[in-house]
Amino acid sequence: MKRTLQRQAGGKLEQPSFLQPPITPMPVTAVSRFPVGDWMYEPKWDGFRCRIFRDGNNVFLQSRTGKSLTAAFPEIVKAVLNVDVDQFVLDGEVAIPTDAGFSFDLLVNRLRVSAARLAQEVKANPAIYIAFDILADKSKSLLRASFSRRRRGLEEFFRKYGSGEGPLYLSANTSELGEVQNWINHIGLQLDGVVAKKADAIYDPGNKRAVLKIKRYRTVDCVVGGFRDRQIGSSRNSFLLGLWDSAGQLHYVGSADVDSEQRAGVGKLTPVKTTPFHERQPEQKSHWSGEPSGPWQSVKPLRVAEVRYDHFSDARFRHGCTLLRARPDKPAQDCGLDQVLPDNPVEQNLLLKR
Repeated sequence: MKRTLQRQAGGKLEQPSFLQPPITPMPVTAVSRFPVGDWMYEPKWDGFRCRIFRDGNNVFLQSRTGKSLTAAFPEIVKAVLNVDVDQFVLDGEVAIPTDAGFSFDLLVNRLRVSAARLAQEVKANPAIYIAFDILADKSKSLLRASFSRRRRGLEEFFRKYGSGEGPLYLSANTSELGEVQNWINHIGLQLDGVVAKKADAIYDPGNKRAVLKIKRYRTVDCVVGGFRDRQIGSSRNSFLLGLWDSAGQLHYVGSADVDSEQRAGVGKLTPVKTTPFHERQPEQKSHWSGEPSGPWQSVKPLRVAEVRYDHFSDARFRHGCTLLRARPDKPAQDCGLDQVLPDNPVEQNLLLKR
């Protein structure tokens, strides 16, 4: 029977014989410092984790959870079919670059856009694929090979089958911590962290200590422009945070959960009927998870809170912030977007084109 990744009549998804999807990803454990010794390091890109299965003319893009991303990224499928070898499995990330770094919003939009508009989205905001592992080359599975062996195989794969055309890229990798220091300033802005991988580890989804993630946390002073609490029907108690642009407009950038003591420490919040935020407003449900958040109350943008965050993209904090302290000593008008916007682009040598 011909190998295929297309869904057959009756709903059965027939798999290729050389390595079958779905492949469970290895877990990534967060740590506070870089491990040293027999480790290899690479940037953690801000995208969708994606394994690519190529078997002849059939291509399957598998998400972290095992679902198909194939239909959402036709430009990646086309690029994979242009590679001059017809059986392989890559592990990596799909990302969409913009002038301000990678956009997670545009990735999420690909999963929501209608089929009629997909071609327009692909043309306007083309995706790229960043490979950091190879799990099968031709008919040979590499799951039992060490990561250092797989990395050599991935680099050889790109040297052998590279054409100099995008959108397939090879991620940077090093065993030298000194080189990693050049990446640190991008963490939390355009990178999602740095990943450390045990050089002698096989691809084992049950091993929680072979792949480690190091993030860099930053602090920023934000204006409190609103709040949610259970008294007005919200699901949690939180401050709604804003930062000013150079034109004097306050932009909503995210939220920070607070307890009663923290809320009181910031000082009196004066409710107002009109929103202080320009254009984008706090959502009634989580932008990322879709979980309901509930109503919110606008306040005069006078109070300042210092918060800790781990990632800023698409002009908002990717995750909830941690409130550190009130800043009664700081004028609200001094809380600008310049605190979080990057000064320089991602270094080009972190991405090596196919």
